[in-house]
Amino acid sequence: MKNVYLVQVSTVYGEEKKTAYLPYAAGCLAAYAWDDEKIKAEYNLGRFIYTRENIEKAVDSLENPYLVGLSCYIWNIEYNIEFSKVLKQKYPDCITVFGGHHIRPDNSQLDEIPTADILVHGGGEEAFKAILTALIEKRDLSEIYNISFRGENGNITTEKKNPETVDYPSPYLTGVFDGILNDGISFSALLETNRGCPNQCAFCDWGFLKCKVRLFPIERVYAELDWIAEHKIEYIYGCDANFGLFNRDLEIAEYMVSLKQKTGYPQKFKVNFTKNKFDIVGKISKLLVDNNMSKAQTISLQSVSPEVLEIIGRKNLDMEYYSGLVNFYAKEKIPTYTELILGLPGETYESFAKGICSVIESGQHRAINVYPCELIPNSLLGSKEYVDKYKIKTVHNKFIQYHINPDRTEEDVDEYSSLIVSTSTMSVSDWEKAYLFAVTAQALHTLGLTRYIAVAMRKYKNMQYYDFYNGFINAALSDESYTFVHNLWCDFRAHFSAVANNDGPIGMIDDRFGHIIYEPFEILFAKCLHDANPFFADIKKYLYSVCEDNEFIEEITDFQSFIMNVPGKIKEEKDFGYDFATFFNDFFSGNEDAILEKNHTLVSVQSCMKMSNWADYVREVVWYSSRMSNSTVCEFK
Repeated sequence: MKNVYLVQVSTVYGEEKKTAYLPYAAGCLAAYAWDDEKIKAEYNLGRFIYTRENIEKAVDSLENPYLVGLSCYIWNIEYNIEFSKVLKQKYPDCITVFGGHHIRPDNSQLDEIPTADILVHGGGEEAFKAILTALIEKRDLSEIYNISFRGENGNITTEKKNPETVDYPSPYLTGVFDGILNDGISFSALLETNRGCPNQCAFCDWGFLKCKVRLFPIERVYAELDWIAEHKIEYIYGCDANFGLFNRDLEIAEYMVSLKQKTGYPQKFKVNFTKNKFDIVGKISKLLVDNNMSKAQTISLQSVSPEVLEIIGRKNLDMEYYSGLVNFYAKEKIPTYTELILGLPGETYESFAKGICSVIESGQHRAINVYPCELIPNSLLGSKEYVDKYKIKTVHNKFIQYHINPDRTEEDVDEYSSLIVSTSTMSVSDWEKAYLFAVTAQALHTLGLTRYIAVAMRKYKNMQYYDFYNGFINAALSDESYTFVHNLWCDFRAHFSAVANNDGPIGMIDDRFGHIIYEPFEILFAKCLHDANPFFADIKKYLYSVCEDNEFIEEITDFQSFIMNVPGKIKEEKDFGYDFATFFNDFFSGNEDAILEKNHTLVSVQSCMKMSNWADYVREVVWYSSRMSNSTVCEFK
């Protein structure tokens, strides 16, 4: 028997309770290949390597490996390359097969990775099984679709062919994971109910495959969910590109909920929703939120610039329709978040910053996620044609996942991501400032530090959100008389400059808030709230420079400061000259016609998260709960 091993490593989260994803892609390969009697008779499936083990020890644990398959993406490609080097040193005749999303559609990586023998392009089940079969029968690899390999006269890439089936055995139901379920890991699961994507967004590598959407049999989906519940798996990440695209997706969500009600599992489900089937998606979202299975509903835009959307081949929701969605979800008390991408070709600093503000104007005040654009190998954006046409410049930035302990062992292998930091329409300097704008809007507006001030200034002083935040950033960067925010915003601008010059990762650490890597907007929020008095003094100074109504400025700034949830805060009362509580409760419930009355009102605040120290506060309130509720702001009435 020839021994075959599969490597699909990812990060292990947590310290006391360790969590990791089951190696689903590797499991799919194994389930499909070992369903074949010929392969079962010829090959022994060894253990999965699914965490970032010490490579020397991991290779030493293998027993005379004949073939090793390595599943590659941003978070593990460098590990896999180093693994293959150590493997080849000890077992030079072992065949290495590299596959996954990070393998480009040509054979160039055979030259870049001398220890890679075969590359698999696109979906891997059929190609991997065909490779194992061809090696048994000593057939020419050139007969196999969707691979590249080393030939006698150079590298060879075979014909491309998209699979037209999803008639694959399930890795859950065939038992290929049975050997790792007792490893002391609290596993999360990946779930596919369909495969493929009808869209061809240039930044994504799903649409580039140009595969039609293929539905997995509903009986298989239900059986996998039964397996997940039976094994007490708490969290499911849905792999579908557009969940809610099909009527049956509501039935699948209902089945998940019924399992949770009967067994307690699964507890959470996160998925990418389709953007054009609100009738179904709305019902699914409400069902999941009502049963505490979803943190929030995604309403992705990526950009609101028509020029950008045309370049990337994406058709967005009409902003009026988008606003209606946000307000609907607000009235139904379903949290939402909106995703935008920084660095897309065609975007300028102004179009990007104003795009964020148009999202706020449309009613999204609580959660806007901004992602720096990652240039991935199988996307149209990653092609030479796009790179040359739009003068795309990237940096090979160290990839460090957020919300993990930064301490590393010496043998850890660094991973990298290709971040777009300039295009023909956005300079590096503008990219740095655009990132700073995004982080400012996220920390100050969506996390609530100045949200109530900005809304009041917009509604009663006719100050646009862009003018409010752009003006504040410019003042903070240029005016040293802002004693607190000047130094802080200059430090963050310098941080993004370092990222753009490949001189450090994006994530940030402040040990006052725990020894953990946070996103920049989370750290900015925490720093400002930790030093709330000097921060709000500078905010008040800025407001005086743009508004002559001193009484209003005093009242709204004091109210904003008063309602913030901070460690140790339980319940307080304060009198204000405006009925802020009624106005903001009405406004953020979807009533855009809410009126702010000028009369003395006693405001009472009740903290919903009773944290005694800053590390616990940032972890529980800023990281865990920021999309679930307005937890950075106390309940007030």
